[in-house]
Order: sequence, then C-alpha cells, then structure tokens
Amino acid sequence: MQPQNENVKQSYPLSALFVLVAACVVICALLTPVVRAVIESEIGGQDTAVASMGGSVVSMFVGAIIGLYHYRPFRGLTWGILTGGVIGMIVGPIILAPPDSLGSLMTMSLGGALVLIVTGMIFGTVIRDSEKNPVEKL
Repeated sequence: MQPQNENVKQSYPLSALFVLVAACVVICALLTPVVRAVIESEIGGQDTAVASMGGSVVSMFVGAIIGLYHYRPFRGLTWGILTGGVIGMIVGPIILAPPDSLGSLMTMSLGGALVLIVTGMIFGTVIRDSEKNPVEKL
C-alpha cells in the first residue's frame, strides 16, 4: 500500500494518459483523408469550417445531455458542452471525407476502437490485480 500522508497526491494513472493519446492518434488518422483533400483543393476551407461548426453544435448538444446525468448536473452540463464543442470541432470535418476513402475510414475506426477497448481491458485487469496483491515497498 502507498503511504497515506499529505505529501502523496492523487493523480491520473499513466495508463489513462496512454489511452487518451491513443484516442487522439485515432482521431488524427481519421482526419487524414480530409486534410489531404483540403491540401489538394478538393474541399474548400469554408466547407471545412462549416463542418467544424456543425460538428461542434451537434456534439455540444450530445455532451449537454450526457452531462445532465452527472451527479452534479450543472457541472456535468458545463463540462459536457465544453468537451462536446471541442470534440465536435475536431471531428466534424470527417463528414467531408472523399467517398473513395470510406473503406479506410471504416477500417481505421474499427481498428482504433478495438485498440482502445483492448488497451482499457488490459489496464483494468492490471489495476485490479495490483489492488489484490499490493507490492510492499521497503
């Protein structure tokens, strides 16, 4: 067990940071066809901005609804709106992906989801095992 004194502070485990970075990598991979289409002038910057704003509004609404189920509804609503807005702004342009890249988008989505689920399962198992068998430090 860890010593219980005022010098020990609670923080997120390193595994949570790994899962967060993996999720960001999946989102970046999904945006690759859109960025390529913008660079090749197949999609205009105005279309990308409108898609970002539309995705932001829709995600803010979804985040607000999910946030209302938090045990502190006002805080959940606020964070749901903020988080939904940021995520929607980043992910919104995926709707503009060229039709020929839909197969790779599906593959990246399913593969990324699988990686995140397996990683979460492994970390959950390791954390449960470490709580059952704590290592004593000298």
